[in-house]
Amino acid sequence: MRRFAIVLSALLVHGCDLFPIVVCTDQLVYGIEVTVRDSTTGELLTSDPTGVLTDGVYRETMEAIGPGSLWGAPERPGTYDIEITAQGYRPWNRQGVEVVMDRDGCHVETVELEARMVALAGHHY
Repeated sequence: MRRFAIVLSALLVHGCDLFPIVVCTDQLVYGIEVTVRDSTTGELLTSDPTGVLTDGVYRETMEAIGPGSLWGAPERPGTYDIEITAQGYRPWNRQGVEVVMDRDGCHVETVELEARMVALAGHHY
């Protein structure tokens, strides 16, 4: 009985430190955000870029969130290959982009990237 009292006292005194309470929000966090720019001018693309994420057999079309911005991997950790395409530009690729959970395990941590698109010969945007 004495051991029980000691353990109970320790839990009451240090309980919050031993068993932290994590409260997760309902916020949807995207794992990857790509800003798409012209490599020469640095301006956001006026043509609508599209993006595809792959992680093994998983494949996802990224969502446009405004001019020159794409999001993907909502609340999905993984290691992604990314391909961005836009009319009049060479495809932009990035392999092995790792999306991880935050330290509380509630949401993914967003990886922010910038895709500098190279115009095809004869195209000026």
